Amino acid sequence: LQAELHYLNGNIGCAGEAYVASIKSAQIHKFLHEEALAYELYGIFCVENKMIDEGINQLSMALDKYKLWGALKKCDDLQIFIDIVSST
Repeated sequence: LQAELHYLNGNIGCAGEAYVASIKSAQIHKFLHEEALAYELYGIFCVENKMIDEGINQLSMALDKYKLWGALKKCDDLQIFIDIVSST
């Protein structure tokens, strides 16, 4: 939530750091669903801030985590988004 708040307030640098911290925290605590969501939100953040390659990497990581979690419908939707971003 801190990352999203920083992003909302225009603190791009702090937001990026907070997204990474969120991913690491989810990994440490083995919260797979939180890790997937953090990767996804960070990926969207990157895409929206013209860091397309990094965004696609983060979204791909989210896709892998959602698959491990068993969220197959989410995987389908995220893959469509990745395809759209990749084609632009």
